[in-house]
Amino acid sequence: MSYKESDIKVLDEVTHIRTNPGMYIGDTSNPVHLIEEALDNSLDECLGGHATIVAITIDQKNHLYTVSDNGRGLPLGDDIPIIVSSKLFSGAKFKTMKTAYAICSGLHGVGLVAVNALSDLYTIEVYRDKQHAIFQFEKSEIKNKKIEDFTGKKPFSTKIQFKPTKKIFKSLIPDIDRIRKRLLIASVELPKCKFVLNVDGKQEIIQLSVSEYFGNYCIGDNGGVTEIIDIKATSGLENFKVRFCYSLNGVISPKILSSVNLLHVEGGGTHVNYFYDILKGIFVPRAKKLGLKFQPQDCLCGLRSYLSLSLKEPEFAAQTKDKLINHKSYLDKLCGQLEKQMEYYFSKNQEQLEVLLQHFHQYREKIDSKKLKVVTGSKRTSTKFTKLRDCTSNHGVLFIVEGDSAEGSFIQCRDPKTHAVFPLRGKIPSIANAKDILKNKEIGELIRSFGTGVGPHFDIANLKYDKIICATDADPDGEHIFCLLTIALANLVPDIIKNGHYYFAQTPLYAINEGKTFIPLWTTEDLDKAREANRKVTYFKGLGELSPWQLKICAIEEATKRWIPVEYTTDLKEIMKLFTDVQAKRDLLNNK
Repeated sequence: MSYKESDIKVLDEVTHIRTNPGMYIGDTSNPVHLIEEALDNSLDECLGGHATIVAITIDQKNHLYTVSDNGRGLPLGDDIPIIVSSKLFSGAKFKTMKTAYAICSGLHGVGLVAVNALSDLYTIEVYRDKQHAIFQFEKSEIKNKKIEDFTGKKPFSTKIQFKPTKKIFKSLIPDIDRIRKRLLIASVELPKCKFVLNVDGKQEIIQLSVSEYFGNYCIGDNGGVTEIIDIKATSGLENFKVRFCYSLNGVISPKILSSVNLLHVEGGGTHVNYFYDILKGIFVPRAKKLGLKFQPQDCLCGLRSYLSLSLKEPEFAAQTKDKLINHKSYLDKLCGQLEKQMEYYFSKNQEQLEVLLQHFHQYREKIDSKKLKVVTGSKRTSTKFTKLRDCTSNHGVLFIVEGDSAEGSFIQCRDPKTHAVFPLRGKIPSIANAKDILKNKEIGELIRSFGTGVGPHFDIANLKYDKIICATDADPDGEHIFCLLTIALANLVPDIIKNGHYYFAQTPLYAINEGKTFIPLWTTEDLDKAREANRKVTYFKGLGELSPWQLKICAIEEATKRWIPVEYTTDLKEIMKLFTDVQAKRDLLNNK
């Protein structure tokens, strides 16, 4: 195959974004991230004290989405609205030159360019300096520019409106709950600002105090909590606020919510781990001094906490910004202040400290009294769930895989902090009823690893993982296993599916495999194009044939993985009957 100068191509910004949308916005299942990119700019105006109102309008019928605020308004000179909408790495929020913003969530000069590139229609409307300006784009090209004098009362300062491109997204309906979470966090952190969400003509004013937010989303229905503790550490413009308590007789698994610069950081990260370390450092010596049983991880037992950070230079795991990854040293000064204040608090509240230590002591005694079957002989010690290779995070992902070879590859390429692996080695039973399914050893161990229980003992709050991913081979047998497993879970733990925790990992049968170049071919069209281009194509019978680094590209890396959320059906009985009949015929043919 030839390789010459004419093979080298240089893509413009918009074309590159449209060709590789996942690189810029992460998930392309729906356009929620585009709304968030525009929202970030409005919230940054609020953080700077320049805006007091942010409004989001969602028109699901026409797939038209609008974000507006009453901040300073984009500068109009030098065609700045056109530049920030079409030129990557343009803006006023870069780490080394934040002249307009001290604390902000937008950092890379990508946001509005990505919104424009991935939309059929895109408009910026600005009221500033007694001028009214409209910049209209179609398929990322400027089509209309109008600037005129204006002396009346301006309805807003900046408004971004766009219509996403259909072929880019699996669905054009955004994740409204995610947007609502963002506005909830903003309302908690910025009580003097007003946040409006208008969905298909129904207007909602989102306003919640920190006490209401903590009570509703951290404590919930768990009664018998300790006194709520508020600690705030400040270093210059940066601050770290912590509100926490412990549930003494409710669910023991921790509930940790956090935000960084008004971003809802679901994946936690450096700040959450630092907070854990501070708790351990406080409780370990005190428990030892009092002769009470305590293991460092016991500080998470019943923990209910909300952490809020304002940072000059936050670093996130991906463009989706769901995990803080700043090196621990960056937070040393701020967390050092936090640790001193927490130490001081507990030195002045010895009775409260002893209540917590007794709580941990009772928990540890209860754990120690249980006769758990422990398997040793490796670096990791596990409980009776001998198949499970667990993760250390409280917000991890559980991969359910097919067989030993796939398990081995996943274990080698996973992040042990966030990725747990459970291999299915035996045959999943045919669908009969929940009681019969649970008798199967494979399913029984899998369900126990979730931590939720089943039937009347089921509690979704005890779910150990944020996401459960079924990753089977991309062949009929793999699809059959996925169907059997899915119906089993729909019978035993339906709320896991209903609450959006269960996903199917699409895996490829073919891939371009040329040395260090590995590109999964997801469709027949992709395969045909690769063959027509004389690319080296490899057929993979199962996931076990993929090397760990190849498997990571297919199933784990954010930009290339394909996790499809499984939706719960209202026709479960009919599907079970149909599948049972098909399974009976399949078994009959196999016996012959």
